[in-house]
Amino acid sequence: MNYVVFDLEWNQPVDGKSFSDRKLPFEIIEIGAVKLDESREKIAEFSEVIRPQVYKELNIHIRKILNTSMAELMRGGTFYKIMERFRKWYGNEIIFCTWGTQDLTELQRNMAFYRMEPLSRSPILFLNVQKMFAVHMGEPDRVYNLESAVDEAGIEKDIPFHRAFSDAYYTAKILKLMNDDELKAGITYDLYHIPLNEASEISIYDNGQSYFVSRGYERRDSITGSRDIMAVKCEKCGGAILRKSVNWFSNNSKNYYSAAICREHGPIKSRLRIRHHDSGLYFAEKFTEYTTKEEVHELRERKRLLKEKSESPSSAPINEDKLIQEDA
Repeated sequence: MNYVVFDLEWNQPVDGKSFSDRKLPFEIIEIGAVKLDESREKIAEFSEVIRPQVYKELNIHIRKILNTSMAELMRGGTFYKIMERFRKWYGNEIIFCTWGTQDLTELQRNMAFYRMEPLSRSPILFLNVQKMFAVHMGEPDRVYNLESAVDEAGIEKDIPFHRAFSDAYYTAKILKLMNDDELKAGITYDLYHIPLNEASEISIYDNGQSYFVSRGYERRDSITGSRDIMAVKCEKCGGAILRKSVNWFSNNSKNYYSAAICREHGPIKSRLRIRHHDSGLYFAEKFTEYTTKEEVHELRERKRLLKEKSESPSSAPINEDKLIQEDA
């Protein structure tokens, strides 16, 4: 299996938001990639600019960051041709690697816009090198930008940043430094396509942490009404459903929290997100991990304070019976 480390640059409307084609908010204008073998040694490079077909004026911020011009881009091939060339270049038996999580989604969105054969019709497993570098540095929740990571790693900066190939080049150098545990920490799923059915739902457990992605539902309450999805489980007990010590609550954001205590394996906390997919369906993303009694207590206190605030005369009433509220 080879590693395909790639980076994209894209353009957007000149004012950043209006006149944006909802089906293509970001038009890819450059693809850069480095292919590594199983030992993570470089075996090939790819670099192509793409002629814009939707947004034919460069956003001023994009122009400054990339140090490019529309004249340069107009010499490139169309997205369709460059993408076909890219697919032929990287071949089969590969795993994608990116800095962050957005590139693979936008690549597939651009492919769909031009009605190309999709990379997959289900979630794609890839490696998030940004995430694994944070674990490598002992700060798993920190979000490093690429240049800061290169500085921290002591990697020589021998080509300029902020072009697709150069950013893929540096990402590949960081990837080479990671050990097996850090590689595992970078495993991520791109959800441009969500699971098609119950059999293809994602359910992973490793080292005290579990991750679940449901299939799509037409209604939110199909998710909140699902005993299985809303359960807090102890995977060390074979997925046993526990009685919650902190029932699900939210501070009106997209994240919802709960906790339970297994008599044998201790406290467990769970975080749930209900997301609205481009297809119009709703799906659940749930993260569960073993924790401490102190963290469970903190969750209980957060819930209590939110309830007190909601009952304050100066606060708008909150319907606590309605667990998940519709997006604005």
